[in-house]
Amino acid sequence: MPGFYALLQLDVAGLETFADEWVTVHRKLTEARTGFHDDVVKPLHEDHWRGEGGRAAQDYCDRVQMDIDALDKEVRALRNFLDTEADGATGRGGVKGLAGLKLRAENLQREALTEGMNITDSGTVEWEVMYDPNDPETPKMLDERRNTADSLQTRVRTLLDDAAEDDEWLAKSLKVIFGTVGNFESENRRFGIVEPTAKDRQVYNQLNNVAAYFAVMKGWPTAAGLVQHYLDGSGKPVEVEPQQMMNDIPAFRKDVDGTLENDVRKRGDGPFTTEWSSTAPNPADGDRSMEWYYALNHFQYRLVGEKQGDEIKYHVEVQKRYDWGIPSEHRATVSGGGPGPMGMDLEQADIAHLHTSGMAQDFDVSGSSDEMTARS
Repeated sequence: MPGFYALLQLDVAGLETFADEWVTVHRKLTEARTGFHDDVVKPLHEDHWRGEGGRAAQDYCDRVQMDIDALDKEVRALRNFLDTEADGATGRGGVKGLAGLKLRAENLQREALTEGMNITDSGTVEWEVMYDPNDPETPKMLDERRNTADSLQTRVRTLLDDAAEDDEWLAKSLKVIFGTVGNFESENRRFGIVEPTAKDRQVYNQLNNVAAYFAVMKGWPTAAGLVQHYLDGSGKPVEVEPQQMMNDIPAFRKDVDGTLENDVRKRGDGPFTTEWSSTAPNPADGDRSMEWYYALNHFQYRLVGEKQGDEIKYHVEVQKRYDWGIPSEHRATVSGGGPGPMGMDLEQADIAHLHTSGMAQDFDVSGSSDEMTARS
């Protein structure tokens, strides 16, 4: 728990400088990735090196490129996270930001000095005053001073509570943001490379209870089924139905309609395939959206079809890598909103380690809708 003096001495500018230095790391990684792609990956694929050796070489180089992309994704996310946390969610001085905490501490310190009082590192407000015990105004004066000190101390303690909450969140988040030995890669993690530990077995049982909670208590078969499929460890792909997802998730339906209007309708006639875009359920949209939020959180979609004049025939494709604890996504814990399912909060890095130890396995989720028609 940070003390009051630590907040006063907090070097937010130093943290921002540290965050800015990651921009240089990102630039160097981009240069390395471009060179590797142009000099190795692209020629390897264009030369059509055939046979088992050729495929193995292509797969290996593709994985190297994927790892470079994953590392760069993490660097960019770390930089953004540090900068946001230093400045606050609403800009410099945001209450939840470190700059905001320091500013509040400085204002309280200034107020205490103006009143001739002192704030200790633990948040206690100390004061002394010379008074005449025979003066009839003394009791009133002492009460006023005491009330001033009590009010100031209440605000200091609130600040320290907020700082402790922020400090705890930051400590948990950094574990996920930086990754751990077995879960740094953002994609295509290696499976079953270490022996399961007692912690793995504990997390496995807890996550199994979460699946049961989703299925029995919440009536969420999709969310429960995906958790259970992860724990089953087969790694087999799972197919979902985008049409049903659009019916259940208003935010997804809105994004698809937006892509139709703002992208497809502006194209010329002929076949089209839009870029993959990210979307996510809004839990506030109801129970069905809430289930998909716990089932997949965010996922990607694209539209594929043909445009002829005012008529568009298309289908919707979705994809998602079902994995846990991706550092750049900053997902620290699993819970059911407020207290976690069955009273538990699980670290995503610990859940991800089940894949590393072979007790569970990441898998791909995808699906394609039936053909639909849109007319203006």
